Amino acid sequence: MYQTQLFANGGKPIEFVKEGSGTPVVFCHGFPELWYSWRNQIGPVAAAGFEVIVPNMRGYGKSYSPVESSEYAFENITADMVALLDHLGHQQAIFIGHDFGGAIVWAMGQHHPQRVRAIASLNTPFTPYTRLNPLDMLKRRPGKFAYQLYFQEPGIAEKELERDLTQTFNAVFRTSKDKSEKNAMYHTEKVGSGAGFLGMPDGKSDLLSAEEIQIYVEAYQGKGFRPALNWYRNMETNWKASEKFQGKTLDMPCLMITAAEDPVLPPKFADGMEKYIPNLKRHNLEGCGHWSQQEKPEEVTRVLIEWLKSV
Repeated sequence: MYQTQLFANGGKPIEFVKEGSGTPVVFCHGFPELWYSWRNQIGPVAAAGFEVIVPNMRGYGKSYSPVESSEYAFENITADMVALLDHLGHQQAIFIGHDFGGAIVWAMGQHHPQRVRAIASLNTPFTPYTRLNPLDMLKRRPGKFAYQLYFQEPGIAEKELERDLTQTFNAVFRTSKDKSEKNAMYHTEKVGSGAGFLGMPDGKSDLLSAEEIQIYVEAYQGKGFRPALNWYRNMETNWKASEKFQGKTLDMPCLMITAAEDPVLPPKFADGMEKYIPNLKRHNLEGCGHWSQQEKPEEVTRVLIEWLKSV
């Protein structure tokens, strides 16, 4: 297990892992994960000649975790990443993200392009500014994103997810092979219609071992899910902040890794990204669900290292 460090950051601490030396690469995790979700990539990428930096994002682990939802706007989270670069003495880094971490690396390219050498996102496509409020659109047609509406009201999802942490992570972390009612990711359209996010949690994860599940459980004990869920409660704030980037392109080298069996962020959602990202490469993971870097660790690592060496 890698040892974490803690950067005080003026009272807004950032917990992170650092390994290797060379061009800095920052890995950003999503919900409901930890730096640990990148454990399979850290060693090989460092061995390939890069300084690997993997933070627990704001709201996770020992990183800054205020209760106010407004603290989790993208402007604040990207500022954390800039502060971490400053702390480590780096003017620029390559940013790689998954899930909500993918949204953050795209936001880094918009808010702080001078600090970003290149961007790679797993599963999460770049989303340009739209004139329509995304929260209003979500309320009209929630579909697979019904869970994001369920996450809006503080306290409701927290109560469900915190009831039994072991059961929660066993239900969430499953491979694309399991599309039964036991796999919460494949039935998100039902969330809110009398059902919670976890659906019918039963049995053990087919993605993570009991020991790996326990690492997540221990990280969420005491802190709970409120900080992590607060990321979802800034949809309108992030949308309004992105208006100033309307029509602008991201011109740094970028990589989009899609997963063929991701039920929430399918590959088709990444169609047309070249309009906004002219220097874009793509890779699709066949037979892979949402938890890409944990379900297909060898392929993800190989593709990332090849791309990193090219930029």
